[in-house]
Amino acid sequence: MKYINKISLLLALTAVFVLQACDPNEDLYEKMDADIPPHSENITYTLTASDYNSIGGVVADHNAFNDTMPAMDFIPDILSGRYVTLSHGSAANVTFNHLLLHPEWWDAGFGYELTEQDYAFLGIDGAFTPDNPAHQHVPDFLDREYPEAEEEDQVQIIYNYELDGDIVKNEDTYELTEGEWILLETREDVPYIGYEMVSEDYDQFGGSIADFNNFTEESPPEVYIPVFLRNKFPMALPDAEKVIKYRYFDGSQTENKIDKFIYDGVSWEMISTIEERTEQYIFGDEGWAFDPTVSFKLVRDDYQYLVDIDPIGQQEFQYDDFAYYYGASAFYQNFDIRIIGRRLDKLESGEYADPELGEIYENEGADAVMDEMVRRIKEEGIIELLQHKYPDAQPQIGGLDVHFFVRYETFADNWVRRFPEAEYICTEPGDPPQFELINYIDNIE
Repeated sequence: MKYINKISLLLALTAVFVLQACDPNEDLYEKMDADIPPHSENITYTLTASDYNSIGGVVADHNAFNDTMPAMDFIPDILSGRYVTLSHGSAANVTFNHLLLHPEWWDAGFGYELTEQDYAFLGIDGAFTPDNPAHQHVPDFLDREYPEAEEEDQVQIIYNYELDGDIVKNEDTYELTEGEWILLETREDVPYIGYEMVSEDYDQFGGSIADFNNFTEESPPEVYIPVFLRNKFPMALPDAEKVIKYRYFDGSQTENKIDKFIYDGVSWEMISTIEERTEQYIFGDEGWAFDPTVSFKLVRDDYQYLVDIDPIGQQEFQYDDFAYYYGASAFYQNFDIRIIGRRLDKLESGEYADPELGEIYENEGADAVMDEMVRRIKEEGIIELLQHKYPDAQPQIGGLDVHFFVRYETFADNWVRRFPEAEYICTEPGDPPQFELINYIDNIE
């Protein structure tokens, strides 16, 4: 009887195990989630292939969003499905792929770029201007440079153009018509100066690449062009960029393609048209929503950047990680605003290391010096840093104003440490974008 009871117990346990094993895991997880009460939490999440596949279409095809199907339209639903217990007050930093439908380098200029000697030949001081435009001079250069040009030949000339103090690169297209070079088109402010591969370049590879002057799936450009760049630009420095136009046969036709390559100090690498981006989402009254707010605390590299661009620098003192105008200290990761202990240092000549602060101190006193040091940081230095960290900043994203909250540390006399938070908005995109301080809170601990 005992033996039979043991068998019965074993069979019962086995049946329970089998029944549990047959339940899909997601049912179990859903039940577990349902048992967890709603709560707020800060999370990080990277989208997976299943997330893109749930959207379908071009997003699923590339595992990436794009400008016509932006992430902010879909990620709230993805978060709602994946984090059913999170509620009001939650925040999520979500990383995803974004497909560039028209990368900036596709608008590169290709042609002959005027040299210093060319400008000298034309009597131009390095750049053309609205009062002295290129089309009044370049035809003379073309007559000299292309003496054997034939009727209807076209050439592209790239040159410096100065407007309102800024110098950009313009590209002009000229055609030889009845013996004269006629301007057909001007492309203003081209973002890159590219290089178009010619027959001699393809010949270097031999085989089918040389025979047909193109690359193919079997002879991929991402493999062969880096070799070409290494030979053509042997003195390239790390982070060098090159935009290359080349011919590619896709199995049915040959077309021109344009790609950007970056040198990492060892090899050249083709840049993908898919970028990895991270955005913040918050859970509000209507559920998950995109939040364009940018918040960060200065770290060592941020302070060092301000040291490197400091208008005064280290003066005669050997501080590689500190400079006087902003008072940024990369080593201590703060702004040194000690008046007597540092910022009113004097040189061997007896002059102040920071003459402006010295003059303020002599005429207005220590409080005025402190006000000026704080003003420099929040109204100049942090704005310079924002322009460096966010060169593509926009006033709005998805119809929402973008705010930048910046936290940092100051170190004053008597070991007083403060932790201000400054709020900025981007008022105008550009190179660089423009930022404005709209709020400042001086916290002390």
